[in-house]
Amino acid sequence: MLTVITGPMFSGKSIELIRRINRERVAGKRVCVIKFGEDDRYSKEHLASYDGYRSGAISATTTPDIIERGDPLAEVIVIDEVQFFDDAIIDWIMEQVAGGRKIICAGLNLDFRGEPFPFGYGSVRTMADLIVRADNILKLSSICTFRDTKGVICGVEATRTQRLKNNEPANWNEPTKQIGAQESYEARCVEHHFVPR
Repeated sequence: MLTVITGPMFSGKSIELIRRINRERVAGKRVCVIKFGEDDRYSKEHLASYDGYRSGAISATTTPDIIERGDPLAEVIVIDEVQFFDDAIIDWIMEQVAGGRKIICAGLNLDFRGEPFPFGYGSVRTMADLIVRADNILKLSSICTFRDTKGVICGVEATRTQRLKNNEPANWNEPTKQIGAQESYEARCVEHHFVPR
């Protein structure tokens, strides 16, 4: 069974992953937690959320890393920031599901431009290619933190991730993959999401 948790930054994807990890462990399942190794915003050794929730994890940056470092006896495999891995991860995940393992992964469905997030560098496969294979999809949203000229926060449902550069919307030509947190990103609603070309 494949579950994909998706949505913009600051929507609680990692918190939901950690909640599910804890549930699987309470059920007595052997769980292998994998985090993208270049993402050390909150911890190098843990899957961690921006508000402090944590779970021990194996760091990996490619699908072969996961195969080499993962637990071959795990009944449940949890992968955070799945969109940063190479697109071979889609086929590997589906092989694990076919073999009877439960896979729970989380990742951004859209990049900062508002387009389907591409796997790895130069891949034509996107998060949409993984999402359509999922048995369960949990799409989370956040709250738009855009501030108007009076400093009032928008506050409506946010489904987009706004990348900022020098406190202004980042240009369309910026690289897709840039790991960051509140210093580089905000959750935005469709109305306040803007990417200059």
